[in-house]
Amino acid sequence: MNNRYIRAALFLGTVGFLSLVWTNTPSAQTKATWQERWEKALAEAKKEGKVVVMAPPGDLIRDAMTQGFKKAYPDISMEYSGARGGELATRVKAERDAGIYSVDIVISGTSTANSYFKPMKALDPIEPAFILPEVMDLKYWRDSRLEFSDRSTRYTLVFATQNPPPLIFNPAQVKAEDVDELNELLDPKWKGKIAVQDPIPSGTGQGGFRWLWHVLGPEKAKDFYRKMHAQAGAIDRDQRRQIEWVAQGKYPLHLSPGTIMFQLSKRGLKFGVVSELKDYGSYLSAGFAGAMLVNKAPHPNAAKVFLNWLLTREGQTAWSNAMGYVSRRLDVPTDHIPSYWIPKPKVKYWPSYYEEDSTLTPEQEKFLKEIFGR
Repeated sequence: MNNRYIRAALFLGTVGFLSLVWTNTPSAQTKATWQERWEKALAEAKKEGKVVVMAPPGDLIRDAMTQGFKKAYPDISMEYSGARGGELATRVKAERDAGIYSVDIVISGTSTANSYFKPMKALDPIEPAFILPEVMDLKYWRDSRLEFSDRSTRYTLVFATQNPPPLIFNPAQVKAEDVDELNELLDPKWKGKIAVQDPIPSGTGQGGFRWLWHVLGPEKAKDFYRKMHAQAGAIDRDQRRQIEWVAQGKYPLHLSPGTIMFQLSKRGLKFGVVSELKDYGSYLSAGFAGAMLVNKAPHPNAAKVFLNWLLTREGQTAWSNAMGYVSRRLDVPTDHIPSYWIPKPKVKYWPSYYEEDSTLTPEQEKFLKEIFGR
């Protein structure tokens, strides 16, 4: 063959290859590509008529989600069920065991996701549901990435974080400097005066005890667990009740308070906060900010629309205002967030929300059940 034709063929082949590579890179995704996907999802979502969301308890977050979404998409209604993560998982499992599939989206903690929803195979990978450029463009997100609790399978998106205070107290009965180191909680003068969030189910109680296991090591942690159990005046699962106890002075100290404390403080409850311990720091939690896409959902397109709205600046601002969390979006303000939930530069924090850390190990679970089991 003539060399001129060979060179021409090679050139055209190279151009074709480069063209194929370029058109499949994220930067080459045209406006028409995402817009077509979005318009199709939105049209189908309007036909479905509603989205069913299971999410955190509390009127503030319920109103923020339902009213914010209604304002953005008035043709799609939202059915919102708020409860603690373990309660949500129990309901979903009971329904699925009966062949009922009523839920589209779950927003809850990463321990709930990894302890309950993933093992029951109730989730789809969430990333394929993201459509809007405002959601997909990593320049809007902290560390230029979307954060997932399960980094390999990507079922649970962590869209916000918080620094859960290890302790709250009644200022009329306790001084912060008397309880801002771990072993000070074991002082005999506090015996019977500490309410402890039950560490066995998923939630802030378990998160705090997993953190202590990490920073103390298994043997020291076991010793502290035993002593704290003996020290406790109450071990309870109702977050609201325990925070009210502290505000009322029934129990002047509360270990591992729930994230609902922000909503209760906005309603007028008064309490002091130890945001980190001087000797061990604190930990970072996703709190309730783990988004999950439920499989076999009855309203799959409405679920996509809601997820994309939730992850926009508008949706994240609504979430942050109601919950007090620090969004992982860089364009969401933080001036409304309590200082005790904003991580401080010089404090040591342990990220507790990755899958390998977000649930109890068999050793931890066995020991905690021996000490705190009912």
